[in-house]
Amino acid sequence: MNPFEWGTLYTRVTASLGTQQSEPITSNTLQFDVYPYYNYVFKDYYLVGNGTAPGWDNNANNPPLFRDADNPNLYYYTGFFTKGGGDFNDGRFKVLESRGLWQPQWGVTDNEGDDVIKTEGDIAGNPTTQSNDPGRFGVPSDGYYQFTINFSTKKYTMTPYDASGATTFSGMSIQGSSVATTAMTQLSFDGHIWYTAGIRLTPGEVSFLTDTGATWGSDSSFSGVATNGGASIPVIVEDDYDVWFNTLTGRYILIPLNL
Repeated sequence: MNPFEWGTLYTRVTASLGTQQSEPITSNTLQFDVYPYYNYVFKDYYLVGNGTAPGWDNNANNPPLFRDADNPNLYYYTGFFTKGGGDFNDGRFKVLESRGLWQPQWGVTDNEGDDVIKTEGDIAGNPTTQSNDPGRFGVPSDGYYQFTINFSTKKYTMTPYDASGATTFSGMSIQGSSVATTAMTQLSFDGHIWYTAGIRLTPGEVSFLTDTGATWGSDSSFSGVATNGGASIPVIVEDDYDVWFNTLTGRYILIPLNL
């Protein structure tokens, strides 16, 4: 049955006396009208900071982290980061759990001012692991990096990423039985990141259509890694979604806005 739609269930009970040579008796059929809900069990996280596209604005179309399809505690972001002015406080960022809210937020265990840029380390969260705000992640120079963060092990990595051979598309659309074909928007800060905000998806499937005519998809709902010619992405519940697609890695995430 589809969530958020009235449907009918039919049930009956079969009973017997004892366990040997008993005559089962079946009740009349009972009818129930039910209205199922959907429990979205995942968390979504967003970048903020002067090393990233939105700067230190916590509600400016902040790009999300891309959740691993098999490990819901592991997240990735592969893309362009800037060092900006180049001083100690530039090229920095944190991770937020909700756009528009500063807490909960995640960063490094060092305090701000002592948060020397590192390629890996432990993470801290306010209020999850401490009552004060954590320090900042960072990059030493402009470039492409792969950031990973594991909320189970409380570890992160930040490593350079070679994007020199990557294709930059001039157009991208989302298509499928869940939605009319809709053009996506290229993030001006990083041409490998595409998104569409608040798009209504119905139960069915979607895929990503490039300007070259290639179709990218995967059989994993909500998040995963799309491949050229891959399966269609299942949409299992109707809602308004923010949809993000990274052409460097094929990673995508569909974030429901009302569940």
